[in-house]
Formats: sequence, C-alpha cells, structure tokens
Amino acid sequence: MSFDPHCPTEPIPVVRVLARRPHAPVAALLGLGLLGLAGAWLIAAPFLLGYHGLGDQRRGAAWTDATRVDVSLGAAILAVSVAALLGYLAAAVTWLARYRQAEWVNE
Repeated sequence: MSFDPHCPTEPIPVVRVLARRPHAPVAALLGLGLLGLAGAWLIAAPFLLGYHGLGDQRRGAAWTDATRVDVSLGAAILAVSVAALLGYLAAAVTWLARYRQAEWVNE
C-alpha cells in the first residue's frame, strides 16, 4: 500500500517511536553553573576585595591593568557559560517537542 499525501481520503499512517527516557546531565549542568560562578567572581573580585596593594585598584580610581584583566576574563568566562546553558536549554526544548508523544522504554 502506498501513501499519497495529496489525497485527503487516505488515512495518515501513524508511526510509533520507542525512545529511552534521557538521564539528566547533572555533572554537565553543575560544571556550567560553577563555571558561571567563577566568571562572576572574577568580575566582582577587584571591587569586593579591594586589591589593597601598591598600584592596585582603589575605589573611584581608574581601573588598573589587573582589574581590566580580571573583569574582561570573567566576562568572557561568564558569557561562555551562559551561552552553553542556553544551548542546552534549546536542545532540551527541541528534544521534548520532538518526542513528547513517544512511548517510553523502561530499562
């Protein structure tokens, strides 16, 4: 029997998908969360710790080289972490939309 998609009188064939329920990637999400916290700490550290030494960051002064490096590196790390978390979220939503009516195989 062949299926003609342009003929409205033929029933649409039903395809059942057997899929395994995915396991939560706890280690990956925890690692990305810790990476984001590390980036946030690098951004905040020059201002919270004060870096009170010769030539270090003072409140209200122009940023020193050490402050610029910490803030820019922290922002880059935080951006990578947030982008990876958003990428995982997009993949999870796509997967759920694709397999929301699948029959789950319990193993």
